[in-house]
Order: sequence, then C-alpha cells, then structure tokens
Amino acid sequence: MQSLKQVFESYYAQGKAIPSFNFNDIWDLQAICKGMQEQNEPVLVMTYTVMVKAVGLETCVAMVEAARKQFDIPIYLHLDHCPEIDLCKAAVDLGYDSVMYDGSELDLDSNIKNTKEVVDYAHAKGVLVEAELGRIKGRDFDENADYLAQVSDVKALVAATGVDILAVGIGTAHGFYEGEPQISFQRLDEIRNAVKTPLVLHGGTGIEASDLRKSVAMGVVKINVGTAIHTTYMQELRAAIEADGQGAYPPITMQKVLPQITKEVKKYAQMIAE
Repeated sequence: MQSLKQVFESYYAQGKAIPSFNFNDIWDLQAICKGMQEQNEPVLVMTYTVMVKAVGLETCVAMVEAARKQFDIPIYLHLDHCPEIDLCKAAVDLGYDSVMYDGSELDLDSNIKNTKEVVDYAHAKGVLVEAELGRIKGRDFDENADYLAQVSDVKALVAATGVDILAVGIGTAHGFYEGEPQISFQRLDEIRNAVKTPLVLHGGTGIEASDLRKSVAMGVVKINVGTAIHTTYMQELRAAIEADGQGAYPPITMQKVLPQITKEVKKYAQMIAE
C-alpha cells in the first residue's frame, strides 16, 4: 500500500483528489469502505474530534485496522478538525496516517506556532499534518466574519511549518448550503499559484460535481464529505426502525440502512473522479 504522502504527491501531479468521508461507528465505516471498494479506489476515513472523545482513539484505530483486513483497497485514517495539540500527538502515537491541527480560530502567529509543534512531532513518526487558514462556514459561524484565507497568511504558514496539506477558506461550509455555494475560485487560484502545497476542500456536501472538479484542477487533493454521510445514516436508520417496529434488531435493521450510505459514498466518489 502506498503511503498517504505518496498518494497526495501523485494525486497533486495528476490533478486528482482522494474522497474523504467522516465515520462515526463500525456500521458507517463498513458502508463507506464497501462503496469505495466498489469504485476500486483508495479512501481516507476521518474521525471528528467529538467522536474520538466519545469512543476513544484506540477504538477508532481498531475499527480501521479491522476494515483494512476486510476490504481490498487502501484505507487511510485521519483526525479531522482537532484544535488540541495533545490529542493530535496521541493520534500520531496510536497509528493515524494524518492529523488536522485546526488553529483557524487563532491569530496567525499562534496558528503557525501550534501547527509547527504538531508538524515536528508528526513528521518524526512519518505522519502527515493538515492545517487550516481562513474559516469554513457552518455551525456557529459569524456571517460577518472574514472567511477567505489570505494569500500572505498561506505563504507564511507553509514556509514556517512545512505542513503537508492545507485547508483554505474559500466559501465552502459544513452542513447543508442555503442557496448556491459562493465559492471563491479566484482566491483558490491565487493560493495555488502562491504555494506548491496540496490543498483540501472542506464542506463537500452539496457542491456541484463541476465545482468539485474545478477545485481539483486548482490543486485540491482531498475533498471532505461528512454531512451527506451522517444525515443519510440518521434518516435511513429512523425510517428502518419505524418500519421494523418492535422487531427492530441492529444486525437486521442495519442491512436496510447501509446500502443507502454506500450509495451516497459512490455518488460523491464518482463526482470527484469525473
């Protein structure tokens, strides 16, 4: 299996992106991996910090190790949106392939300082680091705030930290979009021309395939999809439990749910690869 670093370098050169999906338990992890195996493509599966704190890093790693034995595709594990240095380091120690230190709510100097600490620790153990500049819109977001990543900040952070991949605020959002997404491809192009660091697009749910592909052509190598997965999961599970009534039993009821998650995974994988 190629290292994740090799995947990012290869995809950056080829103008490709790896689909990256958030999972919350063994059920949706299996559905995600099944979908990507049917696409015959590698996948990066991600754990939210809140999920990690609920079940533990060790459990997350164990689930992915089991999935790697079950499926015949490369499966990489990533810690998503973690604002805690110590938690990033713990994930590195336990076998994550990459971690995201999210210092986007800090001033630039603090973001650089903390990101550099995580990068130095992770690189010593062969683990990649994602950083963030600008803001990803969504829950608890101040619509009056400046969300676009500044090119000068990007150049400064990349030069000072040696971060492997970088998420940049260009107008995408977590959750569902109200109206058409207002993505600043001009800013993305400016960033792509300013640094040679592979970029990350957060908030992939609800973005048109043409815009996903346009972002990939501008240096994006990782596209995150979370809302589409957990929303499908919860909606389908609720419907299945209501249909099964008192006879609902997880191993049986989940067989009605998982194919719908797999279908959603394949949809986004195909959109990204078009």
